[in-house]
Amino acid sequence: MKKKIGLFGGTFNPIHHGHLKMAEAARKEYKLDMVYFIPCGVPPHKSAKDLLPAKLRYERVKKAIMGKKYFKVLDIEIKKKKPCYTIDTVNSLVMACHGKPQQWFFLIGQDEFEQLHIWTRANQLVKQVIFLVLPRLSKKIKLPRIKNLKWFNVHTKIINISSTEIRKKG
Repeated sequence: MKKKIGLFGGTFNPIHHGHLKMAEAARKEYKLDMVYFIPCGVPPHKSAKDLLPAKLRYERVKKAIMGKKYFKVLDIEIKKKKPCYTIDTVNSLVMACHGKPQQWFFLIGQDEFEQLHIWTRANQLVKQVIFLVLPRLSKKIKLPRIKNLKWFNVHTKIINISSTEIRKKG
Protein backbone atom coordinates (compact mmCIF):
# COMPACT_ATOMS: atom_id res chain seq x y z
CA MET A 1 0.00 0.00 0.00
CA LYS A 2 1.30 3.47 -0.91
CA LYS A 3 2.23 5.83 1.87
CA LYS A 4 0.60 9.22 1.49
CA ILE A 5 3.18 11.92 2.14
CA GLY A 6 2.44 15.63 2.41
CA LEU A 7 5.13 18.15 1.52
CA PHE A 8 4.76 21.64 2.96
CA GLY A 9 7.41 23.98 1.63
CA GLY A 10 7.88 27.66 2.29
CA THR A 11 10.12 30.22 3.88
CA PHE A 12 8.27 29.92 7.22
CA ASN A 13 9.46 33.44 8.00
CA PRO A 14 8.27 32.87 10.69
CA ILE A 15 6.21 29.71 11.10
CA HIS A 16 2.90 30.37 12.88
CA HIS A 17 -0.16 28.50 14.17
CA GLY A 18 -1.92 28.99 10.82
CA HIS A 19 0.71 26.81 9.12
CA LEU A 20 0.22 24.10 11.74
CA LYS A 21 -3.58 24.22 11.62
CA MET A 22 -3.63 24.04 7.83
CA ALA A 23 -1.15 21.16 7.75
CA GLU A 24 -3.20 19.24 10.31
CA ALA A 25 -6.43 19.89 8.41
CA ALA A 26 -4.85 18.56 5.20
CA ARG A 27 -3.37 15.56 7.02
CA LYS A 28 -6.71 14.57 8.50
CA GLU A 29 -8.88 15.22 5.45
CA TYR A 30 -6.62 13.39 3.00
CA LYS A 31 -5.39 10.77 5.47
CA LEU A 32 -1.73 11.63 5.02
CA ASP A 33 0.71 9.32 6.80
CA MET A 34 3.20 12.16 7.33
CA VAL A 35 3.65 15.85 6.55
CA TYR A 36 7.18 17.06 5.90
CA PHE A 37 7.79 20.76 6.51
CA ILE A 38 10.55 21.92 4.16
CA PRO A 39 11.88 25.40 4.96
CA CYS A 40 13.43 27.06 1.94
CA GLY A 41 17.06 27.97 2.43
CA VAL A 42 17.53 30.58 -0.30
CA PRO A 43 14.18 31.34 -1.92
CA PRO A 44 14.57 32.09 -5.63
CA HIS A 45 11.50 34.35 -5.63
CA LYS A 46 11.97 36.47 -2.50
CA SER A 47 14.48 39.03 -1.36
CA ALA A 48 16.72 37.98 1.50
CA LYS A 49 16.32 41.48 2.98
CA ASP A 50 13.53 40.56 5.42
CA LEU A 51 14.41 36.89 5.69
CA LEU A 52 15.48 35.38 8.99
CA PRO A 53 18.58 33.16 8.69
CA ALA A 54 17.73 29.73 7.24
CA LYS A 55 19.06 27.78 10.22
CA LEU A 56 16.95 29.87 12.61
CA ARG A 57 13.80 29.32 10.53
CA TYR A 58 14.56 25.58 10.45
CA GLU A 59 15.01 25.48 14.25
CA ARG A 60 11.75 27.40 14.77
CA VAL A 61 9.85 24.94 12.56
CA LYS A 62 11.44 22.05 14.44
CA LYS A 63 10.35 23.56 17.76
CA ALA A 64 6.82 24.36 16.49
CA ILE A 65 6.15 20.77 15.43
CA MET A 66 7.79 19.12 18.43
CA GLY A 67 5.54 16.40 19.84
CA LYS A 68 3.40 16.16 16.71
CA LYS A 69 4.05 12.61 15.54
CA TYR A 70 2.75 13.13 11.99
CA PHE A 71 4.94 16.18 11.32
CA LYS A 72 8.64 16.24 10.53
CA VAL A 73 10.97 19.00 9.34
CA LEU A 74 13.52 18.39 6.58
CA ASP A 75 16.61 20.51 5.99
CA ILE A 76 17.09 19.34 2.38
CA GLU A 77 16.79 22.88 0.95
CA ILE A 78 18.67 24.64 3.74
CA LYS A 79 21.72 22.40 3.22
CA LYS A 80 22.01 23.46 -0.44
CA LYS A 81 22.86 27.10 0.42
CA LYS A 82 21.67 28.19 -3.03
CA PRO A 83 18.26 28.85 -4.58
CA CYS A 84 16.12 25.72 -4.57
CA TYR A 85 13.20 24.93 -6.82
CA THR A 86 10.33 22.77 -5.65
CA ILE A 87 10.66 20.37 -8.59
CA ASP A 88 14.28 19.62 -7.65
CA THR A 89 13.36 19.00 -4.01
CA VAL A 90 10.48 16.71 -4.97
CA ASN A 91 12.68 14.81 -7.43
CA SER A 92 15.31 14.33 -4.69
CA LEU A 93 12.70 12.95 -2.28
CA VAL A 94 11.23 10.65 -4.92
CA MET A 95 14.72 9.30 -5.70
CA ALA A 96 15.49 8.83 -1.99
CA CYS A 97 12.33 6.73 -1.62
CA HIS A 98 12.93 4.69 -4.77
CA GLY A 99 11.36 1.27 -4.37
CA LYS A 100 9.04 2.41 -1.59
CA PRO A 101 5.57 3.14 -2.93
CA GLN A 102 4.68 6.74 -2.10
CA GLN A 103 1.95 9.11 -3.16
CA TRP A 104 3.10 12.71 -2.90
CA PHE A 105 0.87 15.64 -1.95
CA PHE A 106 2.06 19.23 -1.96
CA LEU A 107 0.41 21.60 0.51
CA ILE A 108 0.15 25.05 -0.97
CA GLY A 109 -1.61 28.29 -0.10
CA GLN A 110 -4.28 29.47 -2.50
CA ASP A 111 -2.32 32.58 -3.45
CA GLU A 112 0.76 30.55 -4.45
CA PHE A 113 -1.36 27.89 -6.20
CA GLU A 114 -2.88 30.56 -8.43
CA GLN A 115 0.68 31.51 -9.49
CA LEU A 116 1.82 27.93 -10.09
CA HIS A 117 2.02 28.41 -13.85
CA ILE A 118 5.05 30.70 -13.38
CA TRP A 119 6.97 28.25 -11.16
CA THR A 120 10.14 26.70 -12.55
CA ARG A 121 9.28 23.48 -14.44
CA ALA A 122 5.72 23.44 -13.11
CA ASN A 123 4.70 21.13 -15.95
CA GLN A 124 7.07 18.49 -14.51
CA LEU A 125 6.01 19.13 -10.91
CA VAL A 126 2.35 18.39 -11.66
CA LYS A 127 3.37 14.90 -12.79
CA GLN A 128 4.94 14.18 -9.38
CA VAL A 129 2.45 15.58 -6.86
CA ILE A 130 -1.19 16.20 -6.12
CA PHE A 131 -1.73 19.71 -4.81
CA LEU A 132 -3.72 20.28 -1.63
CA VAL A 133 -4.81 23.90 -1.73
CA LEU A 134 -5.06 25.71 1.59
CA PRO A 135 -7.62 28.51 1.63
CA ARG A 136 -6.10 31.97 1.95
CA LEU A 137 -8.58 34.18 0.21
CA SER A 138 -12.33 34.38 0.37
CA LYS A 139 -12.76 34.36 -3.39
CA LYS A 140 -13.04 31.38 -5.72
CA ILE A 141 -9.76 29.72 -6.68
CA LYS A 142 -8.36 30.79 -10.04
CA LEU A 143 -6.86 27.66 -11.57
CA PRO A 144 -3.41 27.94 -13.11
CA ARG A 145 -3.30 26.78 -16.71
CA ILE A 146 -1.10 23.71 -16.51
CA LYS A 147 -1.83 20.46 -18.29
CA ASN A 148 -2.37 17.38 -16.07
CA LEU A 149 -2.81 19.44 -12.89
CA LYS A 150 -4.26 17.37 -10.03
CA TRP A 151 -5.52 19.25 -7.00
CA PHE A 152 -8.03 19.26 -4.16
CA ASN A 153 -9.23 21.89 -1.72
CA VAL A 154 -8.47 21.50 1.95
CA HIS A 155 -11.85 22.07 3.54
CA THR A 156 -11.10 24.19 6.55
CA LYS A 157 -11.89 27.70 7.62
CA ILE A 158 -9.63 30.47 6.44
CA ILE A 159 -7.09 31.47 9.05
CA ASN A 160 -6.46 35.18 8.67
CA ILE A 161 -2.79 35.31 9.59
CA SER A 162 0.38 35.60 7.55
CA SER A 163 4.10 35.63 8.22
CA THR A 164 4.27 39.07 6.60
CA GLU A 165 1.76 40.48 9.11
CA ILE A 166 3.68 38.92 12.00
CA ARG A 167 6.95 40.53 10.81
CA LYS A 168 5.24 43.93 10.47
CA LYS A 169 4.01 43.75 14.05
CA GLY A 170 7.58 43.05 15.08
